[in-house]
Amino acid sequence: MDTTASRLPFRPGDVSWTVTREPVLGLGAAPTLLLQVTHPLVAAGVDQHSDFERDPFARLWRTADIMLKLSFADAETSARQSRVLRAMHKRVEGVSDEGTPYRALDPDLLTWVWATLVHNALDLYQRTFGPLSDADRERFYQEQKLIAHACGVPEGHCPEGYAEFRAYFARVVREELRPTATSAKLLDMDRRLPLPAPLGSAYLHLNLLAAGALLPPDLRRTLGIPWNARRAAAFNALLRANRAGARVVPARVRHRPTDYLVARDKPLRLFSTRRARPGATRAA
Repeated sequence: MDTTASRLPFRPGDVSWTVTREPVLGLGAAPTLLLQVTHPLVAAGVDQHSDFERDPFARLWRTADIMLKLSFADAETSARQSRVLRAMHKRVEGVSDEGTPYRALDPDLLTWVWATLVHNALDLYQRTFGPLSDADRERFYQEQKLIAHACGVPEGHCPEGYAEFRAYFARVVREELRPTATSAKLLDMDRRLPLPAPLGSAYLHLNLLAAGALLPPDLRRTLGIPWNARRAAAFNALLRANRAGARVVPARVRHRPTDYLVARDKPLRLFSTRRARPGATRAA
């Protein structure tokens, strides 16, 4: 592996430094979560060990805080986030509604959650800024395997290269994902969010639009997410706006939100309104 991709945190010159600092990746939050919670055992962990339903933004900011600090903080902070994440996951285990035992440190479940982040980050970046070269895609993938290992995925458990990763991703989507009670809650357009009414409705519709655009078509149809040429055009217009903005806004300015979140001592709590329910273990 190239030496620039052999360590955490990432540095200028790494492909991950370029790809995963772009604000447009925020459009992938809902599709990424849907990919995760359509796996029945991941859904059980989210439902039983987080405050997702009552306080959806708390989990979002916690996850963003850990992943950004793993990737871009100083070496000591990055290593500490790895330890924090493993300790959190160690407490997350149980039995799904179908009676299947699960534990968050299961290498297969860890790999899938990590894979959803890798897939959607690369997908959104390339849709917005154009395809990376084959060599840069491979470098990006090899760099991202460092994040997987920092999250607890054992060495050698990730697909070896990007081509194998794509085959793995397609297989899991085809064979293991299905609608769950947790995914249904995420797609419920009547949910009440801790946002002013117009913003809450707009946020839910934006999530639905992004999910329709970014989820694999077969899964999108299985989940009943509406999709047509008009919706595709609307999402592509969002990407064009991001692309146009990137031409006039310097990268150092575009990346300030990432820098701000990395520099914070604690996760942002914007729109978080509730304390964790008694007995709940907060999971990333």
